[in-house]
Amino acid sequence: MNIEEMTMDEIQERMKAINEELKGECDIDALTAEFDALEARAAVIKETAEKRSALIQRIASGDEGSVVERHEEKEKIMEERKMTPETVEYRDAYMKRLMGKHMTVEERAALTDAADIIPTETLNKIYGKLEENPLIGELDALRIPGYVQVPYAKTVNDASWLAIASASTDSADVVDSIALSAKKLIKTVEITADIQAMAIPAFQDWLVSKLAQKMEAAICAAVMNGAGTTTVPDGILHKVTGQTAITTVSVASVADLMGKVAPAYHNDAVFVMTPATFFGKIVPLAEDSNGILVMNGIDYRLLGHRVILDANANCIAKGESTTASEHILFGSLKKGYVWNYGEGISIEADQSVAFRSGSTVYRAMALCDGAVADEEAFAWAKC
Repeated sequence: MNIEEMTMDEIQERMKAINEELKGECDIDALTAEFDALEARAAVIKETAEKRSALIQRIASGDEGSVVERHEEKEKIMEERKMTPETVEYRDAYMKRLMGKHMTVEERAALTDAADIIPTETLNKIYGKLEENPLIGELDALRIPGYVQVPYAKTVNDASWLAIASASTDSADVVDSIALSAKKLIKTVEITADIQAMAIPAFQDWLVSKLAQKMEAAICAAVMNGAGTTTVPDGILHKVTGQTAITTVSVASVADLMGKVAPAYHNDAVFVMTPATFFGKIVPLAEDSNGILVMNGIDYRLLGHRVILDANANCIAKGESTTASEHILFGSLKKGYVWNYGEGISIEADQSVAFRSGSTVYRAMALCDGAVADEEAFAWAKC
C-alpha cells in the first residue's frame, strides 16, 4: 500500500510488523527508510486533525454577527490610529521621509493630508532646545502667526488721591504698538548616507540638536545687536542709547548702571556680558568681601541678579565707532523685549545638493522677529 494513503491505524500496524522483521535477517536500510516515511505520514495526519479541530472550535464559538462585529472593531481601531502631527506614527512617517527610508501608502497619505506639518514632538523639542540657552530662555516668546502688532504702554500716569465725593479726571495715558513682521531664519546641516542606519528617535534627537544649536546662535545675535532691518530683528544694544563708559569696573560703577533701569523692571532683570568681561573684570570684585558675587556651578549672580554669558555683548553698539567693544547690559528681557515666532519651524531634506558624496542636507527655517518694547527696561555701558 502507498504510504501517502495510509490511515493512522494502518501506520501503527506496519510499524509493529517492522519491529518483528528486525528480529531476523532483513534489509536494515530499507526498513529505516520505510519507518521514516511512516513517521512523516503520521505527523501529517496529526497536524491535519489539529487544524480541523481548531477550525471547528472557531466556528462553534462565534456566528456571523460576531464576525462582523470583530471586523467593525478592527476598522474602528484603524480609524483611531489615524496619523496626525501629535502622534508617534506621524512622527515616524515624517522622519522616514527626511531619512529617505521606505514609506507605506498610509504614511505618505498622512503627510499629504497634514500639509507636511512638522511633528508636534519634534517642534517642541526644537523650542525646548532653543530655550535651554540662558538668553533665549529669558525671552517671553510669542507664537502668533504672521504680522503682529504688540501693544505697550508708552505713557502711564499715576493714580491720584481724591477727597470723598470728589470726581476724578481722566489721565492722558498713551498706548503704542510694536510691529513685528516675519523675517526668515535658516540653518542647514549635512550628514552622510549612514543616516539610514540610525533609529528614528536617535535621528530626531541628532537633527534637533544640530539645527537648534545654530539657530540659537543667530537668535542671540539678533536679540543683543540685531541691525533692525527688513531682514534682521532689532537688537537691544543697537536700539537703546548707552550710558557713560565704565573706565574701571567696580561695585559702585555696576550699581550706578543698575540705577539707570526703571524700578518696574528690576524684579526679573539680568546682567548680560561676555565671559571675558565677567571672569576678567567682575570676578575679581569678589576679593573685596562685599558678597556681591555668587558662583554656584554656572549659576552666576551679581548684586542679586543672574548673570548671562553671551559673546554677542562684544559688538558695535548704538552710537559707537566701527570697532567692537565689551559691554555690560542690565535689564529685563521678559518685559522689555518682545520676540515672536511668526511661523512654526519647518524642516526639509535635499539629497541633490550633495550628489557626489551621497550626503543629505537638512534645512530648518523659521519666520520670526523681535524688537525692544521699552528702552527704560535696559541700561548698558562700554567697559
